Amino acid sequence: MLSLTKKGADQPEGDPLWHSDFRNVEKLPDTKVVRTTFFINTAAIAITLGLLLWTGYREFHLKTLGDQIDEAQGLVDSNRKLSNEAERQSKLFKVEEAKLLEAEKFQRTPITTSAYVKLLGDTLPREISIEYVEIRLSETRNQLCMLRGLVAGTRDQASGSASSYVDLLRANPQLSAVFETISLDKLNPDGASGLLVFEISMKVKPEGKK
Repeated sequence: MLSLTKKGADQPEGDPLWHSDFRNVEKLPDTKVVRTTFFINTAAIAITLGLLLWTGYREFHLKTLGDQIDEAQGLVDSNRKLSNEAERQSKLFKVEEAKLLEAEKFQRTPITTSAYVKLLGDTLPREISIEYVEIRLSETRNQLCMLRGLVAGTRDQASGSASSYVDLLRANPQLSAVFETISLDKLNPDGASGLLVFEISMKVKPEGKK
């Protein structure tokens, strides 16, 4: 009986047992110690946190810049008001300064126009008529007065009358106090009237000599 049940050494082994594999590998649980989804979830969370932190930092930075811009704009608006007020005050100052300079210039005038004309009228001889008067007092260094008129009489008489008139002007104390020189510049015959045309210049004394 034993010999019938024991396989011989030269007897080939039978084919291995076979059965169908019905496993769904994709649905089987992950039996690894550390699952792959753990790394994926950790990486996703880290990226999300990084993006949130970066977005928060950007928002904070933009808010800080906005606050700085608002502060700077407020400062600019405040300075603009001060600048406009200063500009307005400066314009008013220039207007008042011009008035003061005009008044100061008038006070420094060596002789007023009315006083000058009155002196000419008081010293004017009968044979002389004044046709033109020019007063140049705007230039500080070249202030002078010009007289132009006619002298009656013959040429010799008219020439003597013009010279005498210049001497009379020089001798006047009020005029000599203002004018440094009084000279007869021109004495020419006038073809239309037959009289002599004269021109007298009076140069104002410099500021230190008045």
